[in-house]
Amino acid sequence: MKIKHYRHDTASAPEAMVLLIHGLGEHAGRYKDWARRFTDTSTGVRLFDLPGHGLSDGKRGVMPEYDKIFDLIESEIRSINGEFPGVPLFLYGHSLGGNIVLGFIVNRRPAINGAIVTSPWVRLTAEPSGIKVALSALLYKILPDITMPSGLNSDHLSHDTKVVEAYKSDPLVHDKISPRLFHEAEKAASEVLKNISSIEVPLLLVHGRDDMITSPSGSVDVASGTQKAMLKLWDGGYHELHNEPLKDDHFALISEWMDTLK
Repeated sequence: MKIKHYRHDTASAPEAMVLLIHGLGEHAGRYKDWARRFTDTSTGVRLFDLPGHGLSDGKRGVMPEYDKIFDLIESEIRSINGEFPGVPLFLYGHSLGGNIVLGFIVNRRPAINGAIVTSPWVRLTAEPSGIKVALSALLYKILPDITMPSGLNSDHLSHDTKVVEAYKSDPLVHDKISPRLFHEAEKAASEVLKNISSIEVPLLLVHGRDDMITSPSGSVDVASGTQKAMLKLWDGGYHELHNEPLKDDHFALISEWMDTLK
C-alpha cells in the first residue's frame, strides 16, 4: 500500500506537531494553505493521502478495513515521535477524517496530547433511506469494493465560491465511495457513540450549525458522552470550516486550545 506523504515544516524547531487526516473524495494537498497557518505559529504538520485518494495507491473511493488505516496512523505517530521526541503531538481529522480519528482514539487509545475533530462523519445530514442502507449491506457482502457516487454536493462545502470551483476542477478530487468504506465509516460512528466515555485524550469537536453534509447533531452527541471534549458550533458555518469566511476565528480557536495542552 503506497501512500503519498506531505510535510510542512516550521522555520525553526517545532513547538508542536499535527498529523491531519483529510475527508472523503479529497486529498491532503487541499490543506496546503491551512497547514501554513500552523507552521506560521511554530507547529509542524504531517499529512498523507488516504488509500484510494489523491496520489496514494488504490481504486478511487476504495479503502481497506479501518484496522489497517489505524495501523497506518500508528506508524505515522511513531515516525513523528521518532523525529521529534518530546514534542507535543495532536491528531486532527476532518469529515471522514474526523470519523477515522474518533474511531482511532476510541479503539487504539494513543499517547497523544489531544485530538481535533472538525465536521466529523458521525451522522449524515441527509441520512440514506432504508432501501439504500439495505442495498449497501448486500453489496458489502458480495461486492465490497464496487464504487458508486458518494452524493456529496460540493456547493455545500463552503460559502466561498472560489473554494467550491477549485474543488470541482481539481483532478485529484473524486466522488466515489465503496460499500466497504461506507460500512466501515458507519460502524466506526456507531462504536464511537457507544464507547466515547472511554477516551483518554482531550478532544476538540468543531462543527458548523449549517453543515449540510455531516450533521452537527453527531458532534453534539459525541461531546455529551465524555468530559474530555470541548464542543464549538459555529453559527452559519458550512462543512469546510477551514475554508469558510470564519476561518480566522476557527484557526484561533484550535490554536488557543492546543496551547493549553502543550
